[in-house]
Amino acid sequence: MRVIRYKQSEYLLPWKWRKKNPVARFILDIPYALYFSIVPGREALNEVLRTGKAGGGMGTGLSWEPFEITADEYNEIIENWKTLDLRKVTKYRDEDIPDLSFVFDDEILAIPHHLDYLKRSREKYHARFWKKHSSQDGTPPTAVTQHPQPNRRPL
Repeated sequence: MRVIRYKQSEYLLPWKWRKKNPVARFILDIPYALYFSIVPGREALNEVLRTGKAGGGMGTGLSWEPFEITADEYNEIIENWKTLDLRKVTKYRDEDIPDLSFVFDDEILAIPHHLDYLKRSREKYHARFWKKHSSQDGTPPTAVTQHPQPNRRPL
């Protein structure tokens, strides 16, 4: 499996860490590359990999030499993920997310654009990962009603 060299940065830290990992592990480091453990199709994944950067702002940022994965590499990544315990990689506790196994959904795998993949994955699997915050029917919670602020005198 191809090894990817990349730089990882954190908000408010002036330095970057140089890292290298097999491509299957590297993809898991990319912010928002996957919606939890929902596997994207190769086209959607390549859309992210071609950019050479992800994240940043107030969170973790990564930069790498842009590239694409072939169909054979994608199949190798999928085989690797089928045996990977994602909880060990992400360091989630069992009680925080009871089921973090990879999800291979034919509808999701067929989506060619990464943002469409993220949107559909959230629509379809939101309740699976946000059980404590979802309503009974699995839809996202509604906005909280804001209470009017008391009148204040100008300074």
